[in-house]
Amino acid sequence: MNISVDLETIYAELVLDVGRVTLGENSRKKMKDCKLRKKQNESVSRAMCALLNSGGGVIKAEIENEDYSYTKDGIGLDLENSFSNILLFVPEYLDFMQNGNYFLIFVKSWSLNTSGLRITTLSSNLYKRDITSAKVMNATAALEFLKDMKKTRGRLYLRPELLVAKRPRVDIQEENNMKALAGVFFDRTELDRKEKLTFTESTHVEIKNFSTEKLLQRIKEILPQYVSAFANTDGGYLFIGLNEDKEIIGFKAEMSDLDNLEREIEKSIRKMPVHHFCMEKKKINYSCKFLGVYDKGSLCGYVCALRVERFCCAVFAKEPDSWHVKDNRVMQLTRKEWIQFMVEAEPKFSSSYEEVISQINTSLPAPHSWPLLEWQRQRHHCPVSLTDFMIRVMLTS
Repeated sequence: MNISVDLETIYAELVLDVGRVTLGENSRKKMKDCKLRKKQNESVSRAMCALLNSGGGVIKAEIENEDYSYTKDGIGLDLENSFSNILLFVPEYLDFMQNGNYFLIFVKSWSLNTSGLRITTLSSNLYKRDITSAKVMNATAALEFLKDMKKTRGRLYLRPELLVAKRPRVDIQEENNMKALAGVFFDRTELDRKEKLTFTESTHVEIKNFSTEKLLQRIKEILPQYVSAFANTDGGYLFIGLNEDKEIIGFKAEMSDLDNLEREIEKSIRKMPVHHFCMEKKKINYSCKFLGVYDKGSLCGYVCALRVERFCCAVFAKEPDSWHVKDNRVMQLTRKEWIQFMVEAEPKFSSSYEEVISQINTSLPAPHSWPLLEWQRQRHHCPVSLTDFMIRVMLTS
């Protein structure tokens, strides 16, 4: 991430330099390096998040593409979508301006009154199950989830009605019945190739089928979000080696491959961040096994079966994606800091704003307000003194 605090800026507010950025919808669509486009978007989004959480300021980007014109070319749809994902009403917080070869984004401080949230977050990285999908909780949903966990000091690993195992009944079709059928499947020792399943995907069941060549890579990619989703909901099963037609296919592997896969699954799950509101502070509870798949009596592959129990508190796929400015650096909030800002403590934003301002050699008064940012922006369009501008603000306020 290439974001730095600009200590030599002409602006009186905190300025974050995100480096060179390609701008304009057509130019960004034509970028051959998709990773670079994503990285630029990520840097701008993180800088915006940091300023929103640190009293506001200015994002400065050097324009990469020649002949760019903000009025003719716009910003770029992917960047605009990122702004909209962060802010409910973009114009309330952002203003844009091109100044020669630089593009400036003026960012207001985050407002608790607007959103009900104390900080802005790019992604909570807390997942939940929504019927057949694993979805990341937005900041509002994450806040409610965390407040509930704090209020109840965690929860039982299993809901009371599920503490006693129930035998599935084929004449009853409901959510718990599908989970019970998946449990029976999980307990089997042998499977028949092309056998049809008696259940489908649900809140408690996810089915995947990956090619053998990319098996380990794909499992490592998806595992955190599904483990987080099942653990934060009511537990569930992830089966790998079953196709979309709900047939048993399996994947080919040697015993050494299975041992390595099991180790990698354990490593991935154990490094997932968790936060406890309870006293027990238990680990993520899961079981992993490989079910043999047979074709006419001969072993031809395996199904990876993972059972994840409902967790007592909160399981993150990875650390929350939220940023602030601290000690003249753009830094990611730790999980503990993020949760404190969300549910426990009154916001205490970084003092780096004052630290930065004290290092800027300028005769302007120390700013803490949006009007001064507005004056900085307007003086590039028409000459106006700070005194005259502030008089206008007072007369119109």
